[in-house]
Amino acid sequence: MIRKLNLDDFELSYTTEGEGRDVLFLHGFPSNMYFWNDIKNKLKNYCKVTVVEQRGYPLSSVENSIVSDFNIENLSLDIEKLINTLELNNNLTIVGHDWGSIVAWSIASRNNVEITKLVSICGGTEFPSTSIYDNLKFNKGSHYISSFQNPEEVNLLLIKNLDLFFRSAYRVTPNIDYTSLDLSLKSLFTTHNSGSKVHNINIDSLVKHFQNGMKQPISWYSNIDFNLELSNQWRRELDIDTTFLFGENDAAVKLNKKMIDRLKSSGTNVSVKEIKNADHWLPLTHGESVISEII
Repeated sequence: MIRKLNLDDFELSYTTEGEGRDVLFLHGFPSNMYFWNDIKNKLKNYCKVTVVEQRGYPLSSVENSIVSDFNIENLSLDIEKLINTLELNNNLTIVGHDWGSIVAWSIASRNNVEITKLVSICGGTEFPSTSIYDNLKFNKGSHYISSFQNPEEVNLLLIKNLDLFFRSAYRVTPNIDYTSLDLSLKSLFTTHNSGSKVHNINIDSLVKHFQNGMKQPISWYSNIDFNLELSNQWRRELDIDTTFLFGENDAAVKLNKKMIDRLKSSGTNVSVKEIKNADHWLPLTHGESVISEII
């Protein structure tokens, strides 16, 4: 059963099932709380599992929102308030995927709630500044994160064919040639074809879930420069058990030595692991790898 936590300007949707030590799941983009269903259903026999639909996503949408409503401080505060309200203090593990991992890292860094373990999947700690992405040009345009700095314009493009958008986003990406990878908006999110496999996720359900558009989720990306300023207040070396999981065929995040070194320097007890034959949707294809890191 979906429950609601009343916050200042919206209601945060979540579910809590099972008993035992606490595990909290944070989805990324473009997902929702149902993204974790398979893993949740296996874990709830051993743990108390809480799953959130985060700020700006359809079940937790914000009325009359502005772009800055979706900065990292607000995103972190939402989850901190949920943790405190539900008293998720039994050896809490936070698991984040994609953007959810960025929120999880920020919560751990802010140190306002007690966390025992952080599992970050296909994400990391922080996005670099938009200037980095602005300097990247591809055959089909600018880097998608540069395009996402204008959420209203991108939303109008994507909502024309949400089925194409989700099929493009969730397509299987084996054996990527990173030297020629096109990370533009059009290449990643509007180029699915009938010959491309799609991961085991209900595309029709996603289309229905996001039928009112993607503007608020896209707005998360529009705050990444502001987020760097905000994170200056709490950025620190983590002292909790932290695991970063990546897929070797992830089109969005390529794990290399420089990134590994940076991630390992983010804490005193950090593991960085690459899962073979996995891509950006690792929780859908390698759920047992996620579960093994939790239990």
